Amino acid sequence: MAIFAIMLMIFIATEVSYDTSVEYVMARQKVNILKARYAAKAGVEISLLRIVIYKKVVAGISNAMSPEQAQPLMSLLDPIWQMPFTWPPVLPDQMTGTDKSNVDEIVKVSPMDAQYLATIYSEGGKIDINDLSSVSKQIQKVTAQQILNIFKTEVLNNEKFSAKYRDTRFEELVNNIIDWEDENSESLNGGDERDKYKIRSDFLPPNAPFKTIKELNMVAGMNEDFFNLLSQRVTLFGTKGVNVNYANEEVISSLDPSIKGDILNALIKRRTDPNEGGLYRNEDDFFQYATRFGANVEAIKKSGIPLLFGPEYNFRIISTGEYGKVKVEITAITYDMGNLQSRYSTLLDKDSQDLNNPNKGPGTVGTTDTKTGNPSDSQGKNPTGESKTNIIPPKGRPIVVYWEEK
Repeated sequence: MAIFAIMLMIFIATEVSYDTSVEYVMARQKVNILKARYAAKAGVEISLLRIVIYKKVVAGISNAMSPEQAQPLMSLLDPIWQMPFTWPPVLPDQMTGTDKSNVDEIVKVSPMDAQYLATIYSEGGKIDINDLSSVSKQIQKVTAQQILNIFKTEVLNNEKFSAKYRDTRFEELVNNIIDWEDENSESLNGGDERDKYKIRSDFLPPNAPFKTIKELNMVAGMNEDFFNLLSQRVTLFGTKGVNVNYANEEVISSLDPSIKGDILNALIKRRTDPNEGGLYRNEDDFFQYATRFGANVEAIKKSGIPLLFGPEYNFRIISTGEYGKVKVEITAITYDMGNLQSRYSTLLDKDSQDLNNPNKGPGTVGTTDTKTGNPSDSQGKNPTGESKTNIIPPKGRPIVVYWEEK
């Protein structure tokens, strides 16, 4: 009985010890997750501050100087938001020993014992997928053409993709995306839109703008390859045009299938090379440079795709916090409605003018002032009728329209 009692006590003690250790590990993991999450949030907050600083400086310079004086300075301001920010700081090799010691002392006394990496990307440089249902017919048209160009360019440049999808009618897929958004139930490919959705056909397509990019997966004809191709090139928070100075390679190549290979590399490299001219100043500057390398400039002009050359408006922040073996990633997107409102109004006004003047050729809607890079009317003036559009400086925290944690 004594031996049995001892064995029973040992069993109970073992179970209690095991349960305690499991609860300890779980509690510790929760603490690690919490610390990693708040580290990621700290990265987002410092990024929002950097965006505010950037916009205030841009507004101050743009509103105080002429466009010709301000434009060369814009590339000098981009590092305010473009440079990744880490904690603890990554110190450059050329930093003096004294400065390194001072930074190390600050890190030691800081209550932040987690790590984070925060990176800011241009969001306005992407194609707005919801422009396919824009009230502006011209914006609808050029957006559909840009998305179609993405697939055509991939067929031309990717042998594996071409072998698999060269015979695919991408026009039908683009029409299915439009059908998902537009208000009617008639398919652009013929018939009823709902016939393509056998499950829950009464609810799909929703005939409403996309709520998330992942929703593209539900469009008829969409597959993983097509979604992966689009997901890095489209957004829900665009600027009703392509900002040539900040758009990524995929979006620049969507302007026309001729922009690929050496042409694309040259156009991208120019933006960061002061010896070649740095950021593009206006349409004339961009088209002249693109012509040097053989881009089909006339096709781009004819398409009517609005090109922008001013400062960036919308940003995507990706901040990764880490503590122990736990990582938490936060994605946040900011939207500058104040400065974009006048641009939207101008585009709608011009679309209305074109409806009343059917003799106007393509490419007249959404053009930009070739001196300022701002929206212009048919006479080359911007919405204010002045030589430039004043930029509204930010007041307080940027508007965050998207937030995701994982």
